[in-house]
Amino acid sequence: MESTKDRDRQNSQNHSLDKWLRFLIIVVLVIGIFFRFANLGNKVYWIDEAYTSLRISGYTEAEFIQQVVDGEIRDIKYLQKYQRTNSEKSVVDTVKGLALEEPQLAPLYFVATRFWVQLFGDSVAVTRSMSAVFSLLALPCMYWLCLELFESSLTAWLAVSLLAVSPFQIVYAQEARPYSLFVLVVLLSSATLLRGMRLKTNSSWALYAATVALGFYSHLLFAMVALGHGIYVGIIEKLRFNKTVIGYLLASIAGFIALSPWTVVFIKNSDNASQKTVWQSLRMPLLDLIKNWGLNISRQFLDVGFYSDLPQLYLILTLPVILMILISVGYSFYLLLNQTPMRVWLFVVTLMSVTVAIFLPADLIVGGIRSINTRYMIPCYLGMQISVAYLLAEKITSPTVKVQFQKLWRLAVAALLSIGIISCSIYLSSDSWWNKDRSYINIPIARTINSASRPLLITDLWVYSVDTIGNLLGLSYLINSQAKFLVLPPKIVEIPPNFNEIFVYVPSPELKTEIEKNTPYEIPTIYTLKNQDIILSKLQKK
Repeated sequence: MESTKDRDRQNSQNHSLDKWLRFLIIVVLVIGIFFRFANLGNKVYWIDEAYTSLRISGYTEAEFIQQVVDGEIRDIKYLQKYQRTNSEKSVVDTVKGLALEEPQLAPLYFVATRFWVQLFGDSVAVTRSMSAVFSLLALPCMYWLCLELFESSLTAWLAVSLLAVSPFQIVYAQEARPYSLFVLVVLLSSATLLRGMRLKTNSSWALYAATVALGFYSHLLFAMVALGHGIYVGIIEKLRFNKTVIGYLLASIAGFIALSPWTVVFIKNSDNASQKTVWQSLRMPLLDLIKNWGLNISRQFLDVGFYSDLPQLYLILTLPVILMILISVGYSFYLLLNQTPMRVWLFVVTLMSVTVAIFLPADLIVGGIRSINTRYMIPCYLGMQISVAYLLAEKITSPTVKVQFQKLWRLAVAALLSIGIISCSIYLSSDSWWNKDRSYINIPIARTINSASRPLLITDLWVYSVDTIGNLLGLSYLINSQAKFLVLPPKIVEIPPNFNEIFVYVPSPELKTEIEKNTPYEIPTIYTLKNQDIILSKLQKK
């Protein structure tokens, strides 16, 4: 009789738990969808996003420089010509521009976004909404992957909930770059791989082959994910040449063949790719690398931005939570490795390990900052979220966990999701964020120029800079239409009259010298960055 009462009590608790979880998951999913689409046009359109719109327009960087560096005074909104689709350029020009100048970027996202803005308009919000749609589609893919992996709908729903309100995911869901598409294809291809291994049918492997091709054309870093898949299949099948291995090999070969045209493009224009990614080789002290690794992991669950004027307060308030998150992530892997079968834990490990094994040693031995670039480590962060979802599911339902501790773990679930929701709320109300750090200065610059009477903005581009071009294009979204701009040709410095206030944007040292030497103006600085680069100056009569 006692055992019957215990059983009834347990069934009642499970029913209550199901109701509680269903309600929580529905609320979190609704909030996560809202976060992806709310205030899409609110934040500064930063360098990389301006280059996305340049690619979508079909113009190349070289064409932009050739057409604007001519000494002609134009309306600031003229720059929008290079940010919008137009009758002069087609989708073929979008692909050509990428192939020639940025072959390290696969074309699928840019082609899809071009068609998207042609249908719905090319405002900042619409351009970014393509990424939000990809991020939304990633949620069912996460559910599918975890269901294939754990055969547990609870674990799958918890993983979806963590992904829905992950601050990191929301940041890139609202950025006009291909990273939310990368998240989508990593989850989708992983789910189809596990399905192919389970069903072992030609159609299931054909679907995996399609996702491999899709992955490569979404982001070239998908090669690391594909390599991890290969390692996983090889170990699980013990390197036996059986039906599963044959199906995997044929599907992977088909995906690689589909990529071959872009592989030729990449090899042919690899010098341009190297120039665009030279920043990856910047050296950073080991302690700074470690600090950024920890911060980036915590950003999957907690992210309140950066406050340069309150660094001590920021540290005091967030460090305990960050440490708890790091401990939880570490414990989740311990539990995953010790309590799940090899086919489960090995998949999560191989999903993450290839990226870590390539980028981490490169940064430590050769030098660089690849491993602290959050966009490159996406497969690792997805693996962490899957592992944490397993931890939470196990702790709130396992019969080996005492009831009182199950209740504490339910509170932990609610707390972790609440931290994500609070982080996303802070993010939505901000006009910039850590991923846009090279463009946040455009906001006060635009305010200064917009408050001026008959302003003229001068720049030179004598010293070529991706940042200068990207930020100049980004400013065209922020500066009022009354403002004019002028890009001076090389070695020609003629300051036009009839403007009440003249600003100089990112002047090269040569331009600054020419102005001070050969004109009646001096050029005091208004804004600089931390590296002391001059961003904005205002001409004054000597």
